[in-house]
Amino acid sequence: MENKKVLAAAMVMLFLVSFIYLSPVEAQEPLVGQDDDHQKQARIETEVSFRWTVYRNSTRDYVFTVDVQGGLQDWMKDISSDYFVLDDNKPHEIIIVTLEVPKNPGRDVTTGTVIFRYREINSTVHESIEKTISVEVVGVAPTPEGNIIVGGFQNPLPSPLNNPYGAFGLNLLIWFIISWIFYFLVSPIIHRFAKKTKTDVDELIIRMLRRPILFLILIYGFIDSVMKLNLALGIRTTIYQIYMIIVIVIGVVITYKILIAILNQISKERGGRDSPFGQVLKPVLEKVFAIIIIIGGLVMVLRVVGIEVTALLAGAGVAGLVIAFAAQDTLGNFFSGMHLLVDRPFSIGEIIMLEDGEYCRVEEIGMRSTKLYNIRDHEGIILPNNAIASQKIVNIAKPDTLIRVRIEVGVAYGSDIGKVKEILNEVAEEHPKVINDEIHEIVVNFRDFADSSLDFSLRVWIDDIPRQWRIMGEIRERIDERFREENIEIPFPQRTVWFHEMDKGK
Repeated sequence: MENKKVLAAAMVMLFLVSFIYLSPVEAQEPLVGQDDDHQKQARIETEVSFRWTVYRNSTRDYVFTVDVQGGLQDWMKDISSDYFVLDDNKPHEIIIVTLEVPKNPGRDVTTGTVIFRYREINSTVHESIEKTISVEVVGVAPTPEGNIIVGGFQNPLPSPLNNPYGAFGLNLLIWFIISWIFYFLVSPIIHRFAKKTKTDVDELIIRMLRRPILFLILIYGFIDSVMKLNLALGIRTTIYQIYMIIVIVIGVVITYKILIAILNQISKERGGRDSPFGQVLKPVLEKVFAIIIIIGGLVMVLRVVGIEVTALLAGAGVAGLVIAFAAQDTLGNFFSGMHLLVDRPFSIGEIIMLEDGEYCRVEEIGMRSTKLYNIRDHEGIILPNNAIASQKIVNIAKPDTLIRVRIEVGVAYGSDIGKVKEILNEVAEEHPKVINDEIHEIVVNFRDFADSSLDFSLRVWIDDIPRQWRIMGEIRERIDERFREENIEIPFPQRTVWFHEMDKGK
């Protein structure tokens, strides 16, 4: 019995010892989570941020301080919480370290250490956790290549010129030779091939680009040579930014000139300066292209100097929407004018007929309105382009300048129908403005039995649209003369009225 009690006690002790040793041991140290990429890129005078989450990781309470040491300690910095406590109420803390890249960071890649120092509350023993971070400066001049010349070759000059200064002078000379080879040999050869093409635009563009490309080669050669010198990063960055701004300005000017050359060629193909394209559309396109190119160049310059343009572009978009809503009619007329000039349903000088039957000559097609001349009433009409584009327009000048007119005439009952048709046909043939051929025939039709007359229609083609009413009047006068000669009566409306006498006895 006693043996059983001893055995039971031993088993209980074994169980307690096993439970103690096999139970998970509580972690004593806090943890700093790897929540972010700790190798980042940034431009000069911009900000870059790093992020960590610090976990309590035990039941103990800790006091933390955060600091940045190493190559980044002199940079402007902002730590979201450089002193905090982890306890039951706050078991973790998010730390964000924001650094501002100085104007002269000193090197392309700068490395530093973020130190998380901590101690238990009511303890004086400090421990630390270190995290390494690095910032690579982008948008700056490339790292100097030292004693290297064009093509990656070592500087072949003898001492004392076998150094970066000698490489600078030799590199500059080589680029100078390359630029003049292009200007005096390559460019003339390309120009000679361009002369063999059908269009003059490529030849004009090549002639236009010759000097700018020479200048770009020279300035690139100078910058490439300067990079051989062991200059500070800030100086190299300033030189590089100036170079990029010059390149952007030259690119903007070249792009604008090329577009102007293309517009001039299109204007030439469409009739020159006196054409609608040359008078209206070309000046508008020149201004639009100039605005777009200048804004694009300005955005690129801002990016080169490190200014964030996203907010500016967003603001410009909102402002554009406000302007668009405020100027709906103006923009509608503008785009309608663009449509009229590009689609060309009619041209300046052509005769059109509006929906209300007015015959007008097109005097001017503007970006907001179209000016017309009413050839019948001798009136000047100015219509918004929206009104022109949204109504039915009959272009009298297309497919040709001829117009078909109809003259109605009635003769008395009992007249010789054949004789009437013969007279109408002869009168039309006699008039010099009437066209009579296989395609444009004179047509005389016996149209209807009216109340007081036999109605005929005479359809003829004439070649003088502005004088069509005078010509029709002359034809009517001649018809009246011939009817009088042939004793054909043109009746007037009449009614026969019968009176019935009422019976007096009723």
